[in-house]
Amino acid sequence: MKELIRKFLQRFGYDIVKYNRPFVPGEISRESVEQELKWLKAYQFAAVVDIGANDGQFSEKMRLLLPDAFIYAFEPIPQSFQQLQQHFRNDNKFKAFNVALGETAGELQLFQNEYTPSSSLLPMADAHISNFDTAVKTQQISVKIEQLDAVLDTAALQQPLLVKIDVQGYEDKVINGGGHVLKQATMIICELSFVELYKGQLLFADIVEKLKQLGFRYAGSLEQLRSPETNQVLQADGIFVRQ
Repeated sequence: MKELIRKFLQRFGYDIVKYNRPFVPGEISRESVEQELKWLKAYQFAAVVDIGANDGQFSEKMRLLLPDAFIYAFEPIPQSFQQLQQHFRNDNKFKAFNVALGETAGELQLFQNEYTPSSSLLPMADAHISNFDTAVKTQQISVKIEQLDAVLDTAALQQPLLVKIDVQGYEDKVINGGGHVLKQATMIICELSFVELYKGQLLFADIVEKLKQLGFRYAGSLEQLRSPETNQVLQADGIFVRQ
């Protein structure tokens, strides 16, 4: 029914577009973050590496939860990187890098999505298009890519360390290029997919196995992304702790 209405409106130059609410810095309260992530605060992380920072959604939560921690954030999309820098402009324990992370250094084409958190270095698969028809338009932009191990000095990283990886299907490449840094972490929060949303991505079991090889065990999930059509679980933010 939605598609019939949409096609009818398109005849007259209109379209049905879901409003993806943008991130608003300062909107989240410290109280709500501490209530949501009270268990995480107990680890007293001294440093956080935010890979796939977008506009700073996760970094802001970590700053509210861990006011004294150093935060290293990675975001390749220029517009999002500018928002990230602007939001943390007065934070002297925050450093942002305008690069993508992978297993080799160089330059790649990134599929920048109309909904920037869905942007990826991999093209979208059919499951993404069928489930999220308002987040399918992309434009390719050239981005610099580096290895995590080549950017961060493991000897200088504060301990204990938390690493978050949210790169829309490119997780295995980040892990391949960041083994030395990841081995320094006490915990990794990594996006895990149960169905292929981006072409060629590794799914849940394979990512769990890769992190197991680095000395981490799967310890549950934070948020889950469900299909708006069938309510099937498509993704989850997996928690991995050092064994």
